[in-house]
Amino acid sequence: MASDRPPHPVVQPVVHRDVVCPFCGLGCDDLTVEEEPPATLAVRSTDCPVARERYSRIPAPEPPRVAGVPVPLEEAVGAAAAVLGAAQAPLVAGLGTDIDGARAALALAGRLGAVVDHALSDGLYRNLAVLQRTGWIATTLAELRNRCDFLLVAGPDPAALHPRLFERWVTPAATFQTPPSREVVFLCGEPLDGTRAILSGLPVTVLAGDSARVGDAAAALAAALADPSRASGAAGIAAGDIAALAERVRKARYAVVAWAASAFDGAHADLTVERLVHLVRDANRHTRCAGLPLAGYDNVVGVNQVCTWQLGVPLRTSLAGGAPLHDPHRFAWTRYAEVADAVVWVSAFRPEVPAFPAGQTVIALASPGTAFADEPAVFIPVGTPGIDHPAHVFRSDTVVALRARRLVDRGLPDAATVLKAIVAALPPEAPAC
Repeated sequence: MASDRPPHPVVQPVVHRDVVCPFCGLGCDDLTVEEEPPATLAVRSTDCPVARERYSRIPAPEPPRVAGVPVPLEEAVGAAAAVLGAAQAPLVAGLGTDIDGARAALALAGRLGAVVDHALSDGLYRNLAVLQRTGWIATTLAELRNRCDFLLVAGPDPAALHPRLFERWVTPAATFQTPPSREVVFLCGEPLDGTRAILSGLPVTVLAGDSARVGDAAAALAAALADPSRASGAAGIAAGDIAALAERVRKARYAVVAWAASAFDGAHADLTVERLVHLVRDANRHTRCAGLPLAGYDNVVGVNQVCTWQLGVPLRTSLAGGAPLHDPHRFAWTRYAEVADAVVWVSAFRPEVPAFPAGQTVIALASPGTAFADEPAVFIPVGTPGIDHPAHVFRSDTVVALRARRLVDRGLPDAATVLKAIVAALPPEAPAC
């Protein structure tokens, strides 16, 4: 018997085009993302594993909690302010947030006299330590695409961390000046299968070597550039191959040395970066050459930019003494968390947070569905930048701030709004003597 009820209308997915991806630091702005009610997102334009995983993971909103008990947002903010108002050595860290969130986090840290650091600053500081010691010659992703005719990839394939690097910035045609040719050399690293496929139309050379000794290979290459008769083998690469590579660098019109410092192993990975920076400097005696340090997950580059322009110094800084005190060793969050009496942890991009020292008082502003080893004193779920609210994030090369738009509305506050509310709820400052 036929039903008299009309058929349910078919709900067509909402298609968002030219979406900016805020997650890995490349700032890809060409994504097509489909939204199916109530709030399910799927990337349709690329197989990038980072984009597909991050956009598909949108758990349902949940209420804030104080000591594990659900409470209204205002009560959670008040509880956080009460804890922080009594703290003597607070830490504001994680800082996985957009530019507005970073500004609000620094305002809170300044009000508390806290130490500030990003969860992923280890990789950043392998580069910054060298920049602070020696300076460097660096380029941008756009320069790579438009001018580079010789790309030297040092160490493990950076596509493991930045999957669309070669697709977006190496193989496309230049926008305004096409190099006469382009070749790619992998030094002490094997290209991934996907990288090989993407670069199939370009000449590619692999000098695999020992990835843990890429700094030795860079030093040998720099010596061969200065004097071909001094060419020697290094990191498992023959002297003849080092000499031939040096000759190819000399003949390049615009060489780029690219690396992802987060992929380097060892306690002194910054020394590997330093040798690569010296290689770039020495190559400039013969041709034009620049480095391309790759970083940027969870907007670590953007947060460091905010810290630098507001405080005059980068992350790993204490605001306890009335003036910023920068110490990359002492104020690394993993070290300072051992002595801090309260931690504000901001993680708006991902639902993973670290395990803190036993008994640590933690106020967590994180994605819904975040799993904690120990229930924080206060948990306030916040929206993801570029998904739940518009956001500005910095690209890995530090020169471009991209605006990502909101795609869905789960009713979650952004981190900046919550951090500002905590500042407003803090006890009044004592008048200066």
